[in-house]
Amino acid sequence: MTLTQTLERTLVRAGLVETTTSEVNKAREYVNAVIQDIASRATWWWLFKQGTITTAASTRTYALATDVLTPVSFRDTTNNRTLPIKSDSDIDLDDPDQSRTGQAESVYLTGANSTTGALEIGLHPTPTSSVDVITYRYYKTIPEFTSANDADDLFTTHGIPLLLHQAIYMGAAAMIQVEQGDDAGAQYNESKMERIINQAREVNGRMSGNRSYRLQRDNADVSFSFTIEEGSL
Repeated sequence: MTLTQTLERTLVRAGLVETTTSEVNKAREYVNAVIQDIASRATWWWLFKQGTITTAASTRTYALATDVLTPVSFRDTTNNRTLPIKSDSDIDLDDPDQSRTGQAESVYLTGANSTTGALEIGLHPTPTSSVDVITYRYYKTIPEFTSANDADDLFTTHGIPLLLHQAIYMGAAAMIQVEQGDDAGAQYNESKMERIINQAREVNGRMSGNRSYRLQRDNADVSFSFTIEEGSL
């Protein structure tokens, strides 16, 4: 389904027969809001991506892809090593003046790039190599759609599964109905949206295969203590 089709169904679902530019723009704003809401509901498989950066000698900070929402893991694929994500406090404790150099051993978040807004990370120690490839996995953010995206297919262009397309236009329609004072219609569309999102989350939970989990063994190394103070019972 294209964004244009989604906007059309949003307006029809909200009971609007007019498709003026202002109404379409309003529908697009609400579609954007619903997509961001859905994206925040789970660690969706369709938001999972991978990117790379290449180290430069004496360069400590690197910008990740502009669509990175949450980084998951880093690994030095050139040297076949994983790079744990550490806090900036841990880095300061280990190297207060950040003077250590060598092969990167860990990664920490440094903030946003002042020009692009992309998430930036620091490598510790500061790399001395200009050829090491650092591969990272992350969950991406969905961009805010404009009229330039109206011809985009939500699935093939942005990876949003077909199951969620109905939830998007139902949720956007509910927002329009709230604005119009149609509380009953808004509640109906919102309930439909929630049902579909719950179905999608169940599917999302099966994406890692047919796995089962069990409780820890009785002899697992778990620290637990319990004492009863006299007179407390």
